[in-house]
Amino acid sequence: MSLKVLFILIAVFSLGSCEKEAPLSRSVILYENDKAGNELVLENEYLELRFLPQTAGIVLKEKAGGQVWMSNPGVEDNSADMVTKQLMQSQFSLTYADGAGVGMTLYSGSHSVERGSFKVEMVDGGLEVHYAVGNFARTYLFPAAAPEARMLTFLEKIERSDRRKVEASYRLYDINNLRAADDKNALLTQYPDLAKSKVYVLRDNTQEYMKDQIEEFFVGAGYTYDDFLLDTARFVSSDGPEKPAFNVTIRYELEGSSLVVSVPFDKIVYRSSYPITSLALLPFMGSGSVDDEGYLLVPDGSGALINFNNGKHNQIAYNNNVYGWDEAMPRDAVISDNKAAYPVFGVEKNGASLVCIIEEGASYAAVRADVSGRTSSWNNVYAQFDMVHGAQMDISGKSDRAVYLYETTLPAGEGITERFTPVKSGYVAMAEEYRRYLVQKYPHLGTDAADKAGGAVPFAVEIVGAVNKTQHRLGFPLDLPLKLTSYKEAGAMVRDFAGFGWENVQVKLTGWFNRSVDHSVPSKIKLINELGSKKDFINLVKITGQNGYELFPEADFLFMKDNSAFDGFSLYRDAARYVSRERIETYPYSFVWFGERFQWGKLSYLARPAYQMALIDGFVKKSGKLGAHNIAFRTIGAKLAGDYNEKRRVSREASMKMQQEKLAGLRQSGAGTLVNSGFAYAAPYASFITDMALDDQGFGITDVSVPFYAIALHGLVPYSGPAINLAEDYTKNLLKTIESGAGLYFSFMTEETALLQETKFRQFYANEYGKWASDADALYQKFKANFRGLYNQRITNHEIRAPGITLTEYADGTKVFVNMSQKPWEQDGIRVGAQDFTVVRRE
Repeated sequence: MSLKVLFILIAVFSLGSCEKEAPLSRSVILYENDKAGNELVLENEYLELRFLPQTAGIVLKEKAGGQVWMSNPGVEDNSADMVTKQLMQSQFSLTYADGAGVGMTLYSGSHSVERGSFKVEMVDGGLEVHYAVGNFARTYLFPAAAPEARMLTFLEKIERSDRRKVEASYRLYDINNLRAADDKNALLTQYPDLAKSKVYVLRDNTQEYMKDQIEEFFVGAGYTYDDFLLDTARFVSSDGPEKPAFNVTIRYELEGSSLVVSVPFDKIVYRSSYPITSLALLPFMGSGSVDDEGYLLVPDGSGALINFNNGKHNQIAYNNNVYGWDEAMPRDAVISDNKAAYPVFGVEKNGASLVCIIEEGASYAAVRADVSGRTSSWNNVYAQFDMVHGAQMDISGKSDRAVYLYETTLPAGEGITERFTPVKSGYVAMAEEYRRYLVQKYPHLGTDAADKAGGAVPFAVEIVGAVNKTQHRLGFPLDLPLKLTSYKEAGAMVRDFAGFGWENVQVKLTGWFNRSVDHSVPSKIKLINELGSKKDFINLVKITGQNGYELFPEADFLFMKDNSAFDGFSLYRDAARYVSRERIETYPYSFVWFGERFQWGKLSYLARPAYQMALIDGFVKKSGKLGAHNIAFRTIGAKLAGDYNEKRRVSREASMKMQQEKLAGLRQSGAGTLVNSGFAYAAPYASFITDMALDDQGFGITDVSVPFYAIALHGLVPYSGPAINLAEDYTKNLLKTIESGAGLYFSFMTEETALLQETKFRQFYANEYGKWASDADALYQKFKANFRGLYNQRITNHEIRAPGITLTEYADGTKVFVNMSQKPWEQDGIRVGAQDFTVVRRE
């Protein structure tokens, strides 16, 4: 295969004038490929990967079963629209934007491969495909301008006759001997070296054939691409306006039974005027046609399936952000705050499955899926990644047009990595593969809390201490703490738990310090006088430990509220910022009109990641002095944000890794951690996960929910769904808890809920301990009798036997049938009542 590399001169300038150091200048490379070569093959014991040079597509074959997975459909689809046709022929698509926020999507198929603008090479046992995408103009591998001394180092290596041709094509400028028509100031601006030396500049009228010869002469003299980058960075380009052009490299390698696909950010190049804002990778990998049978697995809540060809063309295509919305990106309203807790998706097709785990760059990803009949005849699922982040500038006083500011570069050293693994048929096999991946990556899993409990029912109880409420003192309205459960009452509650015979209880204490559930900056710990004394709190800690329970005082380290002058939180130093350089300030969003509740909510500032980590360190030391050595995180592991302050930028991926390191450090120190939601990067370090999604989130395009995430985590990390007594649908929540092998979770307070009227804390509408204690105990005893011994086992199978009828099977052969329908169900001698469950133990 004949390959020729040509180069494009595009200096990449800093987009921010306040940047301390401009990013390294890089140029977009134009590749040429005649697509005439033979197929390239990677192979190991399990897999064979073929690269097709005509289309740049890949074909993955599993040797054991012979199943073949293709990156592109490979057949003409007459029903596809023009945009989808381009996507079907591509390995990736990228979207870029200009300074006004107006963008366009380019496709590797039509904007690179069809033009032959790509290069393929084997590097360290992997296959790398380098793409040039966009608008290119022909340039050459020699300097357009160079100081005399530098130019002579190459001219002296060129033969005399050839050297004369080169010198005739350049003009040697001398600042002290310019022509009358020369503009001295313009020359000094374009060629700063003129101020101290003579400079060779290529003449504008040099013909193309002569440029070919000059390139050959310089390459023969040892001129390299690094020399070219050095020379192009030295002088300001005088070419016309920039046009969008990009370089993207995809690397394929085989690791055991997996295909690993990566896109290093350091090998993505773009012109500064056209930042790349998103990239969709392998959008039709493993896709199924109208003639195939199967489904798409998407990370919707606990997991959901989208059946091939389900006819739901009127529903919006599936699109869900991994780890939720980036809290450091602006938004005006929240209608449905959907999020994917784990970075996994997959395809089941004709009796075989392909699962994809996003290993790197998951925090930038959104999983997208669609069915046949809308834009094409294919069913596909893939990940699209946010790249360079941007935000609209507020310049309304100067102009009425939109102006956007973007990050200056992609995060250095980061990238995208997806792991595709062929597995046995079904979502259970995909979940087992994800479980294996987690255990291999986090070897401690299964040796901590899950095993120590000995199969006992995982049980968490939240005790709410105080909230804030406007109260009148001497006729003046004041925002004061409102007691819901005192420290002494919480201690008495814990004694009740022990008296009931409850085992393995994780006690989460909410609203216990700094005035309220919506506490002030947790740089200090100030106990709430209305709840009792310091002695009372320390006694509560002791009571919890004496009864064999763990106490987890809760705090929020992401959103800072009630900021004051001496709390250690500086709005200028410690608050995160949008790309627009504005400080991130948020209010709660309304459930009625979806916008921010400026009048009824409490203002929060988003803390930058480094400050969050420092807060956690200080909090652990201060709470330790009170005898509390564990910690419950309200937002760590449930929300994730970067910091786009141009002076100390922290990417969302880097922020995620900072959280992981902190959680790992806490675990190693012996501190227990309780997290909400259980995002996959935090779950392996958690002692307990509460509020884990046990159902799907109601996307119209999905067909059925499945406990994918629960199957992956069961027996490794204890988890529960939302609090049983606060669920919108008590029965459904309870049955989903049983189907998913989840533990129990309640939220209690001693005061009556009527006290919460005219407060912002109506989420505790059903928390009265006195009304729930006996029901909670009856439910615990029922779970203990039916499910004890199962919680440290693997879930080995899950089936949907009929609409609303599920089977969950454990490693010891125990089968749990759940009936969510309104009618009894019976099959093979097993009967399950309406909205009930049946446990069948192996004899």
